[in-house]
Amino acid sequence: MHHARFSVCHTMFATRSLKHRKAMLYSFYVLIVCIVFYFVICLGANYVDSEKLPGGPVKKDLKKVLNKTHRESPTANERPQAQVIPKTVEDNQQPVKKHQGRVNMHIFEDCCGGSLQKLRSNLLYPLFPNVRTTVSRLSISPQWRNYGLRTFGYIHPAVTGEYIFGVGSDDNSEFWLSLNESPQNLERLAYVGETGDEWSAPGEYWKFASQISKPVLLVKDMKYFFEALLKQNEGMDHLQIAWRLNQDSSNFEVITSEFLSLYEDESSLLMGDIDHIPQTEASYDRFLESIPKSPNPVGDMIREDLRDHIFKIPLMDESYTKVLFPECDYKPSYIIGTKIGRYHGVNLIHFSSVYPNDYTRQTYAHDEHLCFYKQDTSFEESKGFAGYLNEVADPDVQGNNKEGPNWQRVYDVKPFDAGSKQSTVAVNSCKRAGNIVMSQNQAMPIVKAFMTALHSKDATRGYSLLRVLNVVRRQDNGKGSRYLVELELVGSQGQKVLVSRYVYAQQTETAQQLPALCSPKQFNWNPSATVHVIVAVKNQARWVIQFIREMEKIYRVTGDKNFNVIIIDYNSSDMDIEKRLKNAKLPSYTFKKMEGNFQRSGGLQAGINLVEDSHSILFLTDLHLYHPLNLLNSIRKHCVEGKMVYAPVVMRLDCGASPRAPSGFWETAGYGLMGIYKSDIDRIGGMNTAEFKDKWGGEDWELLDRVLENGLEVERLHLRNFLHHFHSKRGMWGNSA
Repeated sequence: MHHARFSVCHTMFATRSLKHRKAMLYSFYVLIVCIVFYFVICLGANYVDSEKLPGGPVKKDLKKVLNKTHRESPTANERPQAQVIPKTVEDNQQPVKKHQGRVNMHIFEDCCGGSLQKLRSNLLYPLFPNVRTTVSRLSISPQWRNYGLRTFGYIHPAVTGEYIFGVGSDDNSEFWLSLNESPQNLERLAYVGETGDEWSAPGEYWKFASQISKPVLLVKDMKYFFEALLKQNEGMDHLQIAWRLNQDSSNFEVITSEFLSLYEDESSLLMGDIDHIPQTEASYDRFLESIPKSPNPVGDMIREDLRDHIFKIPLMDESYTKVLFPECDYKPSYIIGTKIGRYHGVNLIHFSSVYPNDYTRQTYAHDEHLCFYKQDTSFEESKGFAGYLNEVADPDVQGNNKEGPNWQRVYDVKPFDAGSKQSTVAVNSCKRAGNIVMSQNQAMPIVKAFMTALHSKDATRGYSLLRVLNVVRRQDNGKGSRYLVELELVGSQGQKVLVSRYVYAQQTETAQQLPALCSPKQFNWNPSATVHVIVAVKNQARWVIQFIREMEKIYRVTGDKNFNVIIIDYNSSDMDIEKRLKNAKLPSYTFKKMEGNFQRSGGLQAGINLVEDSHSILFLTDLHLYHPLNLLNSIRKHCVEGKMVYAPVVMRLDCGASPRAPSGFWETAGYGLMGIYKSDIDRIGGMNTAEFKDKWGGEDWELLDRVLENGLEVERLHLRNFLHHFHSKRGMWGNSA
């Protein structure tokens, strides 16, 4: 009996042991499956993150968009969005042991204003700094003025924990931090001001609520991409980024070298090497972003104007327009054609006038003064604008001779068109006045006479006037006026066309219903003429790249294949210009390397010599320019071979101004930017390379003298959105002043 119980117990124990072993075995299998599944998930996450969060310059989303420099502008949806830094750290992030003790710092000089918006509006930001260097801690005070700083790299926390960041600066600043080592995942954690007026004392992190961040979890041995921005105007300048653990006993301390490392070692890179520069939510290239068209813009010049995109309208066939008017001799009395005194040509240039108003006048400039009004003969400086008010007696109101205001006094005021009061003599013009504006009474009779001629021909009778786009008048006192008439027409089938033609109207003493128009003999513009844009350079990498990008912009938007970029390089050492041109989206380019010191006249002449077609147009230009999209169209229609050259007036931007908010003065005395036919510049002798071999400045006036002496007209107009960026001469062609 005992033995039987033992056998039963033994059997039961064996059965339980077997079941226990099976359970353990099953548990082991499940554990193996879980481990494999875990590694699969980790590998998948790592793959997704490697696609989504690169550890260098932005390669997806933002950079993909920004690198489309020849196709389209980036949109807000395509830019990386700032992400909230989580309270946990991703397991797949790789630890980094090597700390290099420094971070990258890019300096953007010649940038006025205290707000970071001024820095971001700079077309050179963030790819083209003046200086690229490094610093060993996040506390700086360069003791300089009118600059912006971008400091970026990696932060390496020494211990795992929640950190609080503080920023102090004069003027405005921002501190951005990524959730990992990718520049694409930034969030703005702390900042000092946004208007340019805010500042703090060094180490003062409690002046504004925005200066101190919320707690952020950071993990030891991980690296985190950061970006710190500073905008300085005048006075004291400083920036500190400090941190502390989220503990009652901790204090803010400046982040020092043992917790920092470089984003990129730039010591062996040329200034023309820009592909490594990170573009982020905090700092990205806005070059391709269109300037927003507000119904109430800050300045009228950024208001949409029909002339800005006139090239988009197809031209009416010339065979229809050339028979509209009888030919007439065209010999204006202001043509010189004889020897003049040295540099006297600038005193002989007169402006043409335009219709409708192109808003090139700087109406919003605070320092416009009264220059514009003093040219009106009825203006009395002692009375100011009171002279424009003519008091009208009110019979129902008795006179009031008491001191103080008289609320019932009323006046008569005559219309005052200030735009028509601008002096036609260029050297006497107000620097902020802009183009002379014709009145409607002056322009519309010419338009009506043009349309009457158009309707007199069977081929063009079906066209109606849709809009007056542009009328330009060059007045010849006592004789008549030359007009460029540009009208948008609509045909009977709804097709829109552009008519653009020069006409002449003689001045008559008797008033006529409509002026008699004629076609000035051999005075027509060629819409298909090739334009060669010529510039000479030396060691100006960031401006050269910007110039090429400007030319790409024009080609991308207009699709105009009849232009060629010519760059003459005086052996630049800061970039490979030819390589950049080869990769550029341009219809054509010509590159020539020159030895020796920089010569503007010699370089331009070298470019002129490269052009073989004498019936093409040369546009002698410079760096540091923002070009309007209608540049080529404007050059073609204001250059007439054997008759006229084009000298557009450029606006010199004030320090801190940009194409998005332009303010400055018109360079009415400068003639270094000129469009001229190759045959004409050859005829007048080209650039004066003998006298201006080792210097520049004055070569434009000397060239203008010879243009006038050889009987050529000069069309002088302020060109909308043709801007010269503010810059000092520090670092230009070896100039360190």
